[in-house]
Amino acid sequence: MTSTATALVQTGPREQHFEEIPFPTLPPGAALLRVEANGICGSDVESFLGEDRNVPADRKYPRINGHEIVGVIEDMGPKAKHREGLNIGDRVAVNPVISCGKCGPCTDGRMHMCAAGRFPVPVYGFIPTTESPGLWGGYSTHVYLDPEAIVYPFPANFDPLNATLWNPLGGAIQWSVMTPGHKVGQSVVVLGSGQRGLAIVAAQRAVGSGLIIATGLSRDRHKLDLALEFGANAVVDVEQEDPVEAVLSLTGGQGVDLVIDTVPKITSTTLQGVQMLKAGGTLVNIGVKEATVDGFPIGRITSKNIRVIGAANSSIAAYRTAADMLITGQVNLEKMRTHVFGFDRFEEALDTLEGKIPGTKSVNVVVTPTFTH
Repeated sequence: MTSTATALVQTGPREQHFEEIPFPTLPPGAALLRVEANGICGSDVESFLGEDRNVPADRKYPRINGHEIVGVIEDMGPKAKHREGLNIGDRVAVNPVISCGKCGPCTDGRMHMCAAGRFPVPVYGFIPTTESPGLWGGYSTHVYLDPEAIVYPFPANFDPLNATLWNPLGGAIQWSVMTPGHKVGQSVVVLGSGQRGLAIVAAQRAVGSGLIIATGLSRDRHKLDLALEFGANAVVDVEQEDPVEAVLSLTGGQGVDLVIDTVPKITSTTLQGVQMLKAGGTLVNIGVKEATVDGFPIGRITSKNIRVIGAANSSIAAYRTAADMLITGQVNLEKMRTHVFGFDRFEEALDTLEGKIPGTKSVNVVVTPTFTH
């Protein structure tokens, strides 16, 4: 039996290499996970390029990226009370946030703001390998499950590639159901048709929303078609028609109850979202936008009783609900997975996700800890 993990370690912007890292001695409540699959997030692209701003510069490298982790328990330390139901051989998805579970932020759903202070960013894929035992990221054959890590069991016969979709679905449940407060039959616009937006469409259909509209670009026609398959009633190509006019036309001029803006960087969608809302509506922003918004309609927010909510990360309950939905078949996102790469083709996987390879149409890309060249 091997005694080391093979990990893809990043040492600087666009710099990485394979490294053998010894398996750790496992304290009570800890476990060693044999990684089966890891979904790629847009933040993995920023991390690889060195553009992520949430990690202090002196704590950024070396590290193993990857936080949408699914695998099988290969070894365990002495059983702790909270691990009584977990056994060697179990397939689990790993909550990316390592939190104490006791402080104010942890208990009210803001795990990523954990006040315990163990790590500057207490998230798998963002903890340097210099923090013992080093196996803190999904682009590795094995991951260390901290005693405080939270896992979600999946059946032995559940495809681990499909299980990785638990992560974007967990976000969808948090951002479009739990954070704004769901109303059966509500009308919804999802701005952006990436994997997060598509998962939101599927989640909204599953929980009983009424009119669901998704937007996207002309080059993303395959994503808009998938949005229709996942339950959208209508889609809008924002390069072919004005999205605000289209939404108002589809709602008889009333607007919608809820807008979820998943579009990163671009601030014009925020203004469009406000214009799409009916009185008393809610705008939830999950797209990371660093720029300020000129012409933000404060008066409209006030006069129409509009709520504007920022949402980051997901709660334990949201992830648990997402796992249950996938396991029971209430939501099926399998068609969203378009590509699978071994981790020796990591940069190709990133380029595929970013749409940089001509003729390639991607949505969800998964990396497995295998050598496929």
